[in-house]
Amino acid sequence: MNYLYFTKDKLDTGETDHNKPLYITIRCKDCTIGKVLVENGLAINVLPKHVLNEMPIDLTHILPCTMMARACDGSLRKVVGIIKIELCIGPQVFLVCI
Repeated sequence: MNYLYFTKDKLDTGETDHNKPLYITIRCKDCTIGKVLVENGLAINVLPKHVLNEMPIDLTHILPCTMMARACDGSLRKVVGIIKIELCIGPQVFLVCI
């Protein structure tokens, strides 16, 4: 399996306890997407639909889903679907379900 991880020597030497988000740039096929939020504490991976629409992906591969997710405002939202895509992060390729 491929994992994305960071060692202490690669992190800022400032505060050790911080809540700053980690953003990375990824590539899916020939489409580069900047400012992707890395959040390992979430139970699901979320991809905004407008970003998915810009990616060179056949949307017929989206699998139906009955899952509900709680939005930031506390309301429940139906998950549109699940899709498996390969993302390139640096030299590594990850198969991600979003």
